[in-house]
Amino acid sequence: MLEKQFLLFKIDEEKEDFAAIEIEDSPIHALLDLNSIYIIVDPIDKEIWIWHGSNATIRMKFIATQKAPKIRDKYGVDFKISAVDEGDEPPKFKEIAGLG
Repeated sequence: MLEKQFLLFKIDEEKEDFAAIEIEDSPIHALLDLNSIYIIVDPIDKEIWIWHGSNATIRMKFIATQKAPKIRDKYGVDFKISAVDEGDEPPKFKEIAGLG
């Protein structure tokens, strides 16, 4: 059973996979880097968010698209996967990330 907290993963382009990142007391948006791609797992609403930083490469986006379903399957096959671009985040994502 998942705890009622978000999980954060950052793409590791060299390893072509995602690495878990500890979320301490900072809001998620403070951990996001515009040169990378992150996956945020929301166990409450059963959603997986793929956040693309504005400087993320096409290769990173491809890797993220390939690896996101594996992360989803680890936490729940019924989780919805949504991709968002930096600067075009929907209100729900902004709430999760502490952007607004």
